[in-house]
Amino acid sequence: MKQKEDSGFWDKRSQMFDSQVLEIYKNAYKKTVKRSAAFLNQENNVLEIGCGTGIVTIQLADCVKEITAMDISREMLLRAEQKAKDLGKKNISFRCGTLMDMKFPPKSFDVVTAYNVLLYMENQEEVLDKIYKVLKPGGLFISATDCLGRSLSKEVIKKLWKSKLHLMPYMAFDTPIGLMRRIQKYGFLVLEIVNLHKNPPNIFIVGQKVEK
Repeated sequence: MKQKEDSGFWDKRSQMFDSQVLEIYKNAYKKTVKRSAAFLNQENNVLEIGCGTGIVTIQLADCVKEITAMDISREMLLRAEQKAKDLGKKNISFRCGTLMDMKFPPKSFDVVTAYNVLLYMENQEEVLDKIYKVLKPGGLFISATDCLGRSLSKEVIKKLWKSKLHLMPYMAFDTPIGLMRRIQKYGFLVLEIVNLHKNPPNIFIVGQKVEK
């Protein structure tokens, strides 16, 4: 799938996204928020990549100074914006597009987050390189994502075939160690790596930018 097709896929999923995802990953999302909050403070300017309907975004808004939340799906963003409005979260700005589309100045964010989105990025290495560039020295990259290469369950195999047949977006089949090493390769010291979900493994990783 190309970007336009991908956005259409997520636009369609937006209507039922929260109920479908939270049915399976509710505890993983709770753990994601709790572990992320431990690394954040009120001075942080945060960029969130692939914010979806804002499940994590909204909960972390009170922990930081400002969040720039982006997604390729306008329908997902509309739902996230409505949540923010309903809950009075005024420190979140929403932008439609990909990280590669955006012209952020180098070293402009204290923290970059990417929750449950890395596995859908065919250009994962380009994205990691740009994340490194937009982070301030010592800044943090916080990610949580399924690592489907660890256990090929029936559900994972089903997703693989759907992806191959272009019925859903590209999906990476990383292992936790493989993903961690890739993040390290692009200039990050891994401070934490933990599994938040049994099957498929949902791997939470915190990396700190180190000068190359």
